[in-house]
Amino acid sequence: MSKHLRILHLEDDPRDAELVEATLETEGYACNIRVVDNSDDFIAALAEDGFDLILADFALPGFDGMSALRLVRTLQPEIPFIFVSGRMGEETAIDSLKNGATDYVLKNRLSRLLPAVKRALLEASEREELRKAEEALRESEMHRLQLEVELRYAAEIQANLLPRRQPHIPGFEIAARCLPAKQVGGDFFDWQEVCPGVWGFTLGDVMGKGMAAAMLMATARAALRSVAHNRPQEAMRLAEQALLTDLENSESFVTLFHGQLHAAARRLTFVDCGHGYAFLRHADGAVETLSPHALPMGVPGPKIYGEGAAILEKGDILVLYSDGLIDANPELALDNPTLARHLEGATDAPEMVDRLIALPGVKGFLPDDLTVLVVYCTE
Repeated sequence: MSKHLRILHLEDDPRDAELVEATLETEGYACNIRVVDNSDDFIAALAEDGFDLILADFALPGFDGMSALRLVRTLQPEIPFIFVSGRMGEETAIDSLKNGATDYVLKNRLSRLLPAVKRALLEASEREELRKAEEALRESEMHRLQLEVELRYAAEIQANLLPRRQPHIPGFEIAARCLPAKQVGGDFFDWQEVCPGVWGFTLGDVMGKGMAAAMLMATARAALRSVAHNRPQEAMRLAEQALLTDLENSESFVTLFHGQLHAAARRLTFVDCGHGYAFLRHADGAVETLSPHALPMGVPGPKIYGEGAAILEKGDILVLYSDGLIDANPELALDNPTLARHLEGATDAPEMVDRLIALPGVKGFLPDDLTVLVVYCTE
């Protein structure tokens, strides 16, 4: 198959130009050669671009090959440049290579022209592939940096969605922390005063982690906040009604514990939607598992949101956590009694949260989002 080449040839002898063309065509190259013999025409042709190769005599009247080489390396540095000259001393040839020439061929040894052209084109192709690879790498790096900036921004937004201050609830302390496995995650906690003296609080876990889970987390949080003034079981029914289409389309689900604390009566009412990671540690150290349980939001099946209740006495601690706490270090085989024992001697809710977060002893990478929420009855 013919190899088509567009060549700019600086040559003032038409016979030599024809001989070069014939040599290349004999070897299978179909050449489109533009022959010029002065600096003005050379510069004009060079400005047109699209040449695969430049061939140049070394000495022409009023113009020399080294000047042509300097122009090419300034204007079109990626084009291979080969001197084809009648005479060229060794020192001059070396100088030409140092100044950017790809090769040189003597006119009385045109048998070297084809190997020189092949090597020049191969090197040019390799340089182009390298340039493309470097450009792709730069674009990839820029994309990565942009993505990191966007993720940091998303992480800031997500962190700002979580409560920043402990609420003032007479007789109680509430504290929580959320550590996403990635920059953003699907775990969340929330609290708000839904009516005077009644506080709603939630710990949720969207299936998965990362950006997709974080988007669903924000949607679930907003849906729950809008209905939290209802009893827990009614709030869950309304929230799932609002979220069901999004959960079905994303093939995801949400487990969560949603409760209401009537502070004056010390009465807790709650619904557990497939979460299960909740217990009550009484002041005497006894551990009570909370029930009943319902299916997670987004999981098909009968949705009967059974509502549980408990009375909190002084020293009692309600602990909610996500599965990231036990997944962080499976070798510890953490369970509710083990977690409860690690709360002994803690004097306030933030300390309790810190103890549980630190319990797996994991530094750096987390396999899953990790969230803990504690409600402590102080009087």
